[in-house]
Amino acid sequence: MTYDKQKAAERRRYMRFHAPMDVEYRTLTLNPIFGKALAKDLSRDGIRVGIKQGVPIGTTVEMQLSVPGDNLPVFATGKVAWADGIDAGVKITKIEQRDRARILEYVYQQWLLVGKPGDRA
Repeated sequence: MTYDKQKAAERRRYMRFHAPMDVEYRTLTLNPIFGKALAKDLSRDGIRVGIKQGVPIGTTVEMQLSVPGDNLPVFATGKVAWADGIDAGVKITKIEQRDRARILEYVYQQWLLVGKPGDRA
């Protein structure tokens, strides 16, 4: 099965925002895959992470996100929705509401700094 980015974009319920942050991840599998990566974009319920190892779709992943300018890490759990050998899209399935708010505040601040989509000439 191949991954079609255009079809995935059409299915998204929430906008994605470029808001990079460091992520430590670990799969909850018999032989866990773990490491550090860069979260490349985020939405209200998902995150694209630079995981180069082959992670099967449906794999549960624990993540620790470092929100720039915030000393406390955010802990979240998700399931791999897609993976292409370069990145993986993880649908967030468990996160504390206050942690979600911290991430969304960071994303919003990044959005204000970079400009809203369509604002650029």
